[in-house]
Amino acid sequence: MHLKSLSIVGFKTFADETEITFDPGFTAVVGPNGSGKSNIVDSVKWVFGEKSAKGLRGEKMDDVIFHGTESRRAAGFSEVSILFDNDDHFFNIDFPSVKITRRLYPDGENEYYLNDIRTTRKDIEKTLLDTGIGKSSYSILEQGRVDQILNSKPEERRAIFEEAAGVSRFKLDRKEATKKLDDTNQNLLRIQDIMNSMVKDLEVKEKQSEKAEQYFKLKSDLDESDKNLRFLKLRDFKRRMKKSDEELLEIREKNKSILSLIQNETNLISEKETTKEAKEKEIAEIDKKLFDHLSKSQIQKEKIAKNKTFILEYELRIGEILSALETENQATIKLEVEKRAIELENERQREIQSTLQDEIQGLESKRVSLELSIKEEEKSIEEKEGRIQENEKRHITLRDKQKTVIFELIQELENKKRESREGEEIRSADKADLLSDLELYRTKLESALNQLGTSNLKDGISDLREIKLDRYSEKLTSFLKREDDFRNLLFDKDGILSKKESIDQEIEDLILENENLTRGIRDHQSNIILHRSHWEETRTQIVELEKKLLESNSRLENQQKEIAVLDERIGEIEKRILGAKEQESVIRDKKDSLEKEVEVLEKEIEESYQEFLSMSRILESEKETLQTLVEEISGIKSNITKNQEVFQNLLPLLSEKERTSSALKVQIDSLVEELYNDYSLTDSELETERGSLELDQKAEERRLRSAKSEIQLLGSINPLAIEEYRNIKEIYEHNLKQKIDIESSKKDIEEVLKRINEESEKLFQETFEKIKQNFQETFSTLFNGGRATLELTEKEDSLNSGVEIMAEPPGKHVQNLRLLSGGEKSLTAIALLFAIYMVKPSPFCFLDEIDAALDEANKLRFCQILDRFKDKTQFIVVSHAQSTISRANAIFGVTNEEPGISKILSLRLDEAKSLSKQITQKTGTDN
Repeated sequence: MHLKSLSIVGFKTFADETEITFDPGFTAVVGPNGSGKSNIVDSVKWVFGEKSAKGLRGEKMDDVIFHGTESRRAAGFSEVSILFDNDDHFFNIDFPSVKITRRLYPDGENEYYLNDIRTTRKDIEKTLLDTGIGKSSYSILEQGRVDQILNSKPEERRAIFEEAAGVSRFKLDRKEATKKLDDTNQNLLRIQDIMNSMVKDLEVKEKQSEKAEQYFKLKSDLDESDKNLRFLKLRDFKRRMKKSDEELLEIREKNKSILSLIQNETNLISEKETTKEAKEKEIAEIDKKLFDHLSKSQIQKEKIAKNKTFILEYELRIGEILSALETENQATIKLEVEKRAIELENERQREIQSTLQDEIQGLESKRVSLELSIKEEEKSIEEKEGRIQENEKRHITLRDKQKTVIFELIQELENKKRESREGEEIRSADKADLLSDLELYRTKLESALNQLGTSNLKDGISDLREIKLDRYSEKLTSFLKREDDFRNLLFDKDGILSKKESIDQEIEDLILENENLTRGIRDHQSNIILHRSHWEETRTQIVELEKKLLESNSRLENQQKEIAVLDERIGEIEKRILGAKEQESVIRDKKDSLEKEVEVLEKEIEESYQEFLSMSRILESEKETLQTLVEEISGIKSNITKNQEVFQNLLPLLSEKERTSSALKVQIDSLVEELYNDYSLTDSELETERGSLELDQKAEERRLRSAKSEIQLLGSINPLAIEEYRNIKEIYEHNLKQKIDIESSKKDIEEVLKRINEESEKLFQETFEKIKQNFQETFSTLFNGGRATLELTEKEDSLNSGVEIMAEPPGKHVQNLRLLSGGEKSLTAIALLFAIYMVKPSPFCFLDEIDAALDEANKLRFCQILDRFKDKTQFIVVSHAQSTISRANAIFGVTNEEPGISKILSLRLDEAKSLSKQITQKTGTDN
C-alpha cells in the first residue's frame, strides 16, 4: 500500500482544485514562509476526521474554507480527497484503491465519502483502525506534536503505542463485550421477576379451566338448538324469495353484459395509460443520457489538449537530460567496473529479500482474509443480538396488553350478566309484542292477496299499507341485538377473544424467532474462535520471516558501506548522473502515462459518439410509439361513453323490479348476516348441515331454554381459562429454559472478555518491549550516544498503564524532558517515531518542519535515518533545510503567484537545489 495522490479544493489557501501525486520514497515540500506548505499537512489531518479547529490552527471549523482575497471570491465549500493504492489489501476493503473524501459547507455540514460513497466519520475511523494512519497517529508529526508527545500525561501518550501494537480493535471489542454482559445481567433479573409473578397465576387458572370446560359443553348444546331454529326461518324466507329472483334475472343479465363490456374497455385504457407513462419515462431517461454524453465528451477533449501540451514539454526536457547523461557516462565507466563485484553480491541479497517479502506478503493476505471473516461473523452476531433485544421489549409490551384484554373480557362478562337479569321482563314483553304484530301482518297479507286475486285492487292496496314492516324490523333488530350482545362479546371477529388470540400468536412467534437467533449467535462465536486461532499461527510465521529479512538487510548495509568508499571516488559525477537518470525516468513515466491517457480518451470519445447516434435513433422511435398510444386511448374512451348511455337507459326498469322484492331481501339478508356474525356460517353451509334433518321447532325451543337455564346456574366463569392455563404453563417452561440459556451466554461473554484482555495485554506488552529496545538504538544513533528508555507507570496493569519516556543525551543527566532543548526534543521524538516504525511501519508519514530546531550535524543524522526507512514508508517532509531537500526523490514547491492563493509547482532537481539554498539564506536573514 502507498499514498497515490492528494486532491485539495477550497481548503485554506488552496482556492483552486489542486492535485498532488506522490511517488514512493522521499518527497520534499518546499516554499517560503507563509506560502501554505503546512496547509497540506492540515488537509491530511482534516480528511482523516480531525474535529478540533485548534488542531488545524484555526478558531472555528469553517476557518478551513477559503474566505477569499481582494481579487477572488470566497469558496462555497472545502473538500479534500486522499487516494491510496490497496492492491495488497492493506485496508480491509475489497477494492484495488481506497479513496477518502471530506467536504465542509459554510453552514457547518460535514460530508464523508469512502470510494465516492457517502459514509460517516465513525466508519472512516474504523477503516483506519490499527493501520498506523489517522489524524492523531504517528503517521503525522508536526513541531507542536513533538511537544505534545513528550509533555503529555503518560496515560495520553499510551495511544501511540496502542496503535502500533494493533490493540485499538481489542479496546472496541472489550467495550462491546462489557455492554453485552450488562445487558445479559439485566435480562436475567427481568426473566426471574417474570417467573416469580407467574406461579400464583398458574394455580388460579387451573381451577378456572375446569369450570370453563363444563360451560363450553352446555354452550355447544345451546348453539345447536339456535342454529336449527334459524335454519327453519331461513328456509321459509328462501321459498318466498325464489320467485322474485327469477323475475329480476333477465334484466340483470342484460346489465351485466353491458357492464362487462365497459369494464373491459376501462381495463384496456388503464393498460394503455401504463404503457404510455413507461414510454414517457424512457424518453426522459434517453434525453438525460444524451446530455450526459455531450458533457462528458467536452471534458475529455479539453483533457486531451492539455495532456498533449505537457507531452511536448516532457519530450524537450528528456532530450536535454539524455545529452547531459552521454557526456557524464563516459567519465564514470572505469569507476563502475570496480563496483560491479560488490553489486553482484548485493543482487544476491536482494533476491533473498524478494523471496522473503513474497512469503510475507502471502501470509499477510491470509491474515487479512481471516480478519475479514472474523469481522463478518461479529457483525452477524451484533445484528442478531439487536433483534433479540427488540423482540424482548416487544414481548413485555404484548404481555401487558394481554393482561389488559383479559381483565376487559372478565369485566364485560360481569356487566352482561347483570344486564341479562335486569332486562328479562322487557325481553319477554318485546317478544310477545313481536309475535302479535307478526300474526296481524300475516292476516293482512293473506287478505291483500285474496283481494288482489279477485282484482279488488283498492282494498288489497289498503291492506298492504297497514303492514308496517319498517317499524316491525326496528323492533326485531332491537330484540335480536339484546340476544346477541353476549355472543358478539366473545366470538365476533372484532371481539375481545379475537384480540387475545392475536396477541397470543404474536408472543409465540417472538419466542420462536429468539430461539433461532440464539442458535445462530452460538454458531458465529464458534467460527470466530477458529478464525482467531489460524490468525495467530499466521502472525507468528510473519514475525519469523521479518527477522530473517532484517538479518539480510544488515548484511546488505555492510556491503553498502564498502560501496560508499568507491562512491566517494566517483564524487559529484555520479551524483549528477544519478539525479539526471531519476529525473529522466520520472519525466518519461509521466509522458508515457499522458500518452496512454490521450489514447484512451480519444477511443472513449469515438465510442461515445457512436452510442450518442444510436440513442438518438431510439428516441425518435419511442416518440412515434407514444403518439400511437395517445390516439388508441382516445378511441377507446369514445366507445365507453356510448355503452354508458345504453346502461343508463336500462336502470329505471331494473329499479322498478328490484323494489318489488326489496322487503323479502331485507329479511333474508338480516338473517344471513346475523348467522355469520354469530357462528361464522353462511346460509349455504347451514343448508348443508341441517337440510337432511327432520326438525321440530317447538322441541328445539324447549332445548334452547333448558341450556340457557343450566348456564345461568354455573355463575361467573372465565371462558378463556383453558387456553390461558395452557399458555401460562408453556411460557413458564419456556422462560425457565431461556433463563438457563442466558446464564450460559453470560459465562460465554465473561470468557470472551477474559480472552480479549489476555490477548490485548500480551500483544501490547510484546510490542512495547520491542519499541523500548528500538528506542535505545535509534536514540543512540541520532545523539551519537546517550541513553533512553520507556517504562510503564503501572507494570502490573499494562492494560491501563501510562508510558513514561526517559532520555539523557550524552554528557547530561536530565530528570525532566521539559529541560531538553528544542533540538533535543525534536531528536527524541524522531527517535521514538522510528523506534515504532521498526515494529510497525506506517505506509506513509508527513513530517512538518520537525528538523527546524536541528543543527546541521543532527539534520544529517535525521536524513540518514530517513534513507534507512524510505524503501518501506513514503515520507512527505515539509522543510527549509537544504541537506534534507537534497535527499528527496521528488520535490514539490509551494508558491503564492497570486496573494493569498497557494499553487503547487513540480521542480527539476537542479532547480530544486538552487531554490533550497535561496530559502535557507532567506530563513537565516529572517532569523
